[in-house]
Amino acid sequence: MMTTINYFLLIVLTAIVSGCVTKTVKQGAYQKAQWETKALIKDEKQNKTQSLNIDIYAIKNERARLEISAMLGYQVASLVMSPSEISYVIYPQKTFFYGRNSERAFNRMIDLPLHPMNLANIAFDEPVRGPGWQCTLATDGWISQCDNLQRNLRVVWSNRNEGEKKVVITGPQFEMQWQFPAPQTEVQFKNDLFTLRQPSGFKAIQIN
Repeated sequence: MMTTINYFLLIVLTAIVSGCVTKTVKQGAYQKAQWETKALIKDEKQNKTQSLNIDIYAIKNERARLEISAMLGYQVASLVMSPSEISYVIYPQKTFFYGRNSERAFNRMIDLPLHPMNLANIAFDEPVRGPGWQCTLATDGWISQCDNLQRNLRVVWSNRNEGEKKVVITGPQFEMQWQFPAPQTEVQFKNDLFTLRQPSGFKAIQIN
């Protein structure tokens, strides 16, 4: 027969175990987050492979900022966007792009016909959005794969472990292997974080 002390210990143990089980952040459980990710991009068209650090600051379905740097912290690009507008700086080219956000918006930076806001959707474990995209869920309820057969594009989520994940984006002559740590969800973004201005001496190009 269980004593009162044994009942108490059982309740405490159950609470501890339950806390561990629910530690993983599920889809839709947070509205804003920050990630410090790493990506390996293979461009078969230009026969180039590049390793990048991509810091993401995002509010789901509203705003996102990406800071992209190469090895040793060399700054490559800054990107700020909403579903309808985008602006980004490519530092090696000393160019500043701004205008309407669309699937063609950042083709000067990467040869991938994907609406840039989908990068934030991928980080948030949300389906890729746009014409022709179809997505499937794994048996555990996580998003697992999205395909656009017409454009031969695929996004696959894998290797999930307490918020960490690997995402592979493939297209014609293109592959991006993207490693995500667990998101930082207790964040406070500054008001000007999602504003990007033309740097002095940089050429401005409007995106139509």
